[in-house]
Amino acid sequence: MRTILAACVALSAVAMPALAQVTVTTGPTPYWREHSDWRARDSFRDDQYKKQAWQEDHCVRDWSGHEFCRR
Repeated sequence: MRTILAACVALSAVAMPALAQVTVTTGPTPYWREHSDWRARDSFRDDQYKKQAWQEDHCVRDWSGHEFCRR
């Protein structure tokens, strides 16, 4: 029993560093930006675009915090 337990601990010690080396990278432009007409939220200047309900339905925020909207 001790041999099996020691083998499991040894295997987990070997497997853990391999999992820590995984990195996720993205391309320069997100997929959703390339496949629709997204513009910066600042470009929508009329009063109708300043309503909270419209912004919730038509705007998104990317990973860096910039907001983009579409009609």
